[in-house]
Amino acid sequence: MMHLDPKLFRAFKAVAESRSFNDAADIAAMTQANISKHIKSLEEQVGYELFVRTPKCPIITDAGKKLLQHIKNLEDLNSDFSLEVKNDYHQIEGIVSYAMPPSCLLSPHFPMLLERRLNYPELEIDLTLTHNKQVFEKVLSGQVDFGFVTEKVDHPRLKYYEFCQEEYVMVGAPVSNVSDLDTENILNYNYIEYPGMGVYFNYWRQHFFPQLDSINDLSVHFAGRINSIEGAILMVLGGLGISIFPRHCIQQYIDSGQMNEWHVNAEDSKPLFNDIYIVKLNPGSEPKRVEKVISWFMAISHDKH
Repeated sequence: MMHLDPKLFRAFKAVAESRSFNDAADIAAMTQANISKHIKSLEEQVGYELFVRTPKCPIITDAGKKLLQHIKNLEDLNSDFSLEVKNDYHQIEGIVSYAMPPSCLLSPHFPMLLERRLNYPELEIDLTLTHNKQVFEKVLSGQVDFGFVTEKVDHPRLKYYEFCQEEYVMVGAPVSNVSDLDTENILNYNYIEYPGMGVYFNYWRQHFFPQLDSINDLSVHFAGRINSIEGAILMVLGGLGISIFPRHCIQQYIDSGQMNEWHVNAEDSKPLFNDIYIVKLNPGSEPKRVEKVISWFMAISHDKH
């Protein structure tokens, strides 16, 4: 049954219904020769005769009866699937609210979400850009349906889904000489601060300079502060200071030579990757529309890998 050609079913059903090859040709809008050809092909695929040809009329065999039931089961499945899709479509309406760090907006995932949402015109997206702490607060207070975070916090009311990984890199304009940064002069540089940068800096320092355990984001001098990652990128491009960004946010500037990337000297050093999670309340009985949007994000993440 796994190798049956569904295009042959129309002729078979017409013969089974009419018990006549002549009448089947009219029902199926085919020539009698094609009816016979399709039946013969099906019999070869099944491995048994489907009809006993008699002078009076074709009589369906036990194998033919089983095939007829198999076709009916397939049609029922198709009908159930169509109904499910239709019901699913009509349930995907209303507002889905979520929160995430601003850097996530610059990833390819957000445009891909908007593209999928085009099939559901009644679905509204309410997005808040904020840092990790506030994402957790909004999820726990029920202000948003779910959120994206760059770290996991143990809490009995929270459930996490592994979404993707992002790489953090230290960059500066060519005039900043960011490539010369080391353990001796790390505090001599000017830095650019934006929401989330402190978290990225601490990850970066712990990864590349674990011996400097007394240094964190409170230790460095900020020559510029701004409340958007886009603005921070412009400050770095303008030579005001150096900063740490997810690679997907600034790779184009590295490629064009407008930014230089800091590289550790140690040969065995690995890039800094961090897990990104979707977080929501646990247990949760979110509406169908929320389940659908989360499933889109998970599918997008899988496709990107």
